[in-house]
Amino acid sequence: PAAMKSWFLPGILLVFCFGARPLEWTPDVGLVAYYTFNHCDARDDSNGGSDGVLFGDPGCHCGVEGNALVFDGRNDYVTFFGQVNRYFNSSDFTLSFYFRPEGSSAFPQSLLSKRAACDEAAQLDFHLDALRQRVEVSFRNGPYAAYRNLSPPLPGTEWVHVALVREGSIARTYVNGHLYVEVNRCSGLDIDNAAELAFSNSPCVRGGGSVRFRGRLDQLRVYDRALSPAQIAALYRLFPLHRAELDCLS
Repeated sequence: PAAMKSWFLPGILLVFCFGARPLEWTPDVGLVAYYTFNHCDARDDSNGGSDGVLFGDPGCHCGVEGNALVFDGRNDYVTFFGQVNRYFNSSDFTLSFYFRPEGSSAFPQSLLSKRAACDEAAQLDFHLDALRQRVEVSFRNGPYAAYRNLSPPLPGTEWVHVALVREGSIARTYVNGHLYVEVNRCSGLDIDNAAELAFSNSPCVRGGGSVRFRGRLDQLRVYDRALSPAQIAALYRLFPLHRAELDCLS
C-alpha cells in the first residue's frame, strides 16, 4: 500500500497537468492560402501573397460566413496566382472549400482545377455532376496512374463542404466534415503541371466537355500538409451548414 501511494499521487498530478486540457488544433498551422471572399474579391487572407484575379463579373452575396463569390455559369471564373501553385506536386496537401449550386446543367460544372489541358496527364480537377448528384474528383497522372473512386455524392442542393487530403500514397475525400472514402495506392502521384489553380475554369470548359459553375464559392483553404479526419471535422465545425442561412440573415 505504501508503494502504491508513492506513485499514485504523482500519476494523478501528471494526468491533471497533461491530460485534463488536451492540446487544441489551430486551423492556421500549415495554411498556405486562405480565401474568405468577405471583401468580394479573391485576396489571400493568409497574407501569403497568393491573390486571385476575378474574370468576367462575379457577384458577391452572403456565404457560410460573411460574403461569398457568385458565378453566373457563363463568363465568371477565378485564377489564383503565386505560391499556392507550388504545393500540388508529390507532397502532402489539403484542399477545403464550400460551394452552393444555383441551377443545374446537363454538363459537368467546373469547380476547382489545376490542369493545363483537358488531355493533360497530370491533373487535379473537381466538377459538379448534377445529373449523377456527385462531385467528380479527377486526381491523376495518366490513364492508369490515378486515385479512383474519390467522387463523393452530393448531399443536397444547398451549401456543401468538400475537402480533399493527400497524405503520402493515400487520398481521402470528405463531405460536410465526414470522411467519404480513403484510397491507397502502392505509390504516390506527382500532379505537378504548369497551370494555375482556378475555380470555374477547367480547360475542359474550352474543350466542350464541361461548363462554368453557376452558384457560390466560399471559404477556400489550401494547406501544405495532410489534415487528419478529426481536423477536417473541426474545420467544418467552424462554419457548419445549419448556420449559413442565419449568417445570411444577420
